[in-house]
Amino acid sequence: MRPTSEAQIFGVKIARLSWADLDEYCKQALLEKIPKHIVTANGEILLKALENDSYRDILNSADLTIPESTNVSWVLTLEGKPVTSTTSGADLVSHLANIAAEKGKSIFLLGGREEIPFRAGERLKNLNPNLKIAGSSNANPDDATIVERIKKTGADIVLVAYGAPKQEEWIAQHKDELGAKILVGIGGTFDMLAGTTPRAPQFFRTVHLEWLWRLLIQPTRIGRIWRAVVIFPIKALFN
Repeated sequence: MRPTSEAQIFGVKIARLSWADLDEYCKQALLEKIPKHIVTANGEILLKALENDSYRDILNSADLTIPESTNVSWVLTLEGKPVTSTTSGADLVSHLANIAAEKGKSIFLLGGREEIPFRAGERLKNLNPNLKIAGSSNANPDDATIVERIKKTGADIVLVAYGAPKQEEWIAQHKDELGAKILVGIGGTFDMLAGTTPRAPQFFRTVHLEWLWRLLIQPTRIGRIWRAVVIFPIKALFN
């Protein structure tokens, strides 16, 4: 069930899907036996793939890689392969929660600091009263017991918040053991759901300046933001 229309940045295959196509993909994935690994690719992730061949191979072994940020969308447009939409990790999690609540499916939240995954799960439940939270855990990637624990819950969707590249590496290693249908690495989305890191107001999202909001509230991220907003597009366009 790979998308028929793909582009590439640094050798990473990126699907060119509309929001409706993505919605249908997720709903269909929940009906299939083979687990689906979805990657939301931003500039940081793609730069890591440029610098790490094994990580690039993991991204290309995923079942679906979608553009997560405006800078990725801009690069594809300038290369003559525009995408119809970008899907942030937060938006994808929200949509998956809606689908799960509608279809009677369950979600497991893995990763994050201290109480963050538990609070994020409570927030999703508050937003979707019919949603089944199979479980939450802040276990680290090396905890060998967490795989069996997730499997026992029967979770249909597993959200992994270890940050790149650990979350994609962990999913690639364990996705066939968990019994889940959809697995997604979602970076800092748990922090947004838990209220630890406020998401950008709608204005910043509308004008595609979420990165500026992150810089305003977390100035220590300036190095990461510089790589994503400046270094990434320059390297992508001249690679």
